[in-house]
Amino acid sequence: MNILVTNDDGINAKGLRSLVNELSKIADVYIIAPEGERSANSHHITISGRIRYELVEVENAKKAYAVWGTPADCVHGGIRHFIKDKIDLIVSGINRGPNLSSDIIYSGTIAAAREGYLQGIPSMAVSLCDFEAKDYELAAVYARQIALKYLEIKDNTHYFISVNIPNNDDIKGILICDKVVNINYRDEFVEEIEDGKNYINIKGIDRIIDYDRNDLRIDLSAIEANYISISPLANMHISRNHIDSIKILEK
Repeated sequence: MNILVTNDDGINAKGLRSLVNELSKIADVYIIAPEGERSANSHHITISGRIRYELVEVENAKKAYAVWGTPADCVHGGIRHFIKDKIDLIVSGINRGPNLSSDIIYSGTIAAAREGYLQGIPSMAVSLCDFEAKDYELAAVYARQIALKYLEIKDNTHYFISVNIPNNDDIKGILICDKVVNINYRDEFVEEIEDGKNYINIKGIDRIIDYDRNDLRIDLSAIEANYISISPLANMHISRNHIDSIKILEK
């Protein structure tokens, strides 16, 4: 089995390296990942022009490429150019921080998995819900286990999945989440002038979220209750058509 691994945190990110180490136990792993951080790049893709790349050595990877492009570029190039063998699964992550509810619109991690889905390959995005996490090993174990179950499901190319994992040792189980809420960012925009040029300095201040914390079909609520949340996605939205087909992942 061949797995393509990518992310939006860069090829040297701890989450990616832990994921590769774990997935190499079940498959040949190829890495096609950005050379640096590409968070919030969404589904930006290069349609013409040159993209620089470099072949690098990564432990437990059959081949690894650092690409001066977006996460979606990495998957598109991996499928169309870099990997000659059949790709059985694409895994994007493990992201530093969550990708929940409306944040899936912005996420480069999600976009990489979405690009795999658009190319007809089973794809999953994995995020650890902690921006300060130093250890991704347990999350990588969960990712491997979920990947194996996901590959067993019939018609798993009709959607892709977003997996969010709490960062603690008291995880209660897995929940399939088919509800999203809007996360409204209240950023501060500060006018600045430097060398006679005008700039807007954007400073993230706060985010406003209104949701029912008792409704565990909402991914945010599931994470707060210490469950792994899995959402089936298609294009930009939750794919409720496939809720029943992925219930196996809750077991």
